[in-house]
Amino acid sequence: MPTQAKAQSIDELTEKLGRATIAILVQTQGLSVKDMNDLRKKMRDASVEFKIAKNTLLRIASERNNMTELDTSIFNGQTAVAFGYDDEVAAAKAIVDYTGNSKVVVLKSGILAGRTLSAEQVEGIGKIKGGKNQIKSEVVGTIQGPLSNVFNVISAPMRELCYVLQNHAEQLGGASAE
Repeated sequence: MPTQAKAQSIDELTEKLGRATIAILVQTQGLSVKDMNDLRKKMRDASVEFKIAKNTLLRIASERNNMTELDTSIFNGQTAVAFGYDDEVAAAKAIVDYTGNSKVVVLKSGILAGRTLSAEQVEGIGKIKGGKNQIKSEVVGTIQGPLSNVFNVISAPMRELCYVLQNHAEQLGGASAE
């Protein structure tokens, strides 16, 4: 039977996991207080919520969020969680940048759409140029370019016919005015 404080922590983690688009697990064991404060500041600047959590409470929170495809073996060792609510790429980029410069902080894994991400997959997401909106715009551009070309090819004969009819009408109008 969990204590009242643990029950509140579970409820809080359940809410955060349910709301987060990505959750990245890192190990911060051995990090000094000054470095931990620096890490928290960098996460706040990147709009990422950073919290140290007990593995058992994280596992229970993931179960409450029906994350059935989640590999619960990721909940081991000392764990801190970075919750990204808006942009998965920006959150991963902030964590990957920090772990790349830190000799103590280790990237463990991540949770995206209720599925487990390996540390390599989180690093891959963090190395994507731009952010979520840039990726969306590139996809739209990739789709829009060929569609625009198809539209132009299909509408060209009708457009040319309209130009011919307009020129002919102008010639007839010009001949009657004389």
